[in-house]
Amino acid sequence: MNVHSTLPAKSPLFPCSRRATAAFLAFATLLAPALSPTTADPQASTIVTLAKIRQAWVYDLRTKQLEPILKFYAPDAVFLQPNGERITGSAALRTLFQTIMATFHSDLTLHSQNLETSGDLAYDSGDFQETLTTIATGAKLTSKGSYIIIFKRQPNGSWQIVQQAFTGTPPPGT
Repeated sequence: MNVHSTLPAKSPLFPCSRRATAAFLAFATLLAPALSPTTADPQASTIVTLAKIRQAWVYDLRTKQLEPILKFYAPDAVFLQPNGERITGSAALRTLFQTIMATFHSDLTLHSQNLETSGDLAYDSGDFQETLTTIATGAKLTSKGSYIIIFKRQPNGSWQIVQQAFTGTPPPGT
């Protein structure tokens, strides 16, 4: 006895041809990742966080917010000035920023060219332009150059500056 195993052209579950059903399932499989809710890329989230830190740092410098700006730095952070001077640690950074904030108004602008992370380290490098206005005289000192900020993720998950350097010609009198 010959039994023909002819499969029906249409499935009772999918009232269309098998070929159309297969095509639909293949398309749905390819499209599913784009439509399903996924967790954000952790590196992208970190980059957004670091960009916000950079923006807040500039804002705090411009508005002379000493305590908030110091919170961005690790206790043993190093700030390398354009003249090559190395300023290390919380106390030295406090003195630096107190002096800057008492002497000048800053309109610093940072233009990030590269912001990347790798594990617990990250860096932001780019160009800067700044006009410092001397509070006592109103004299304006303009400078431009490059910068790099190196961040380290702390045990509590926050990011702090561990190294920061500005290059270029410092304005006269600074």
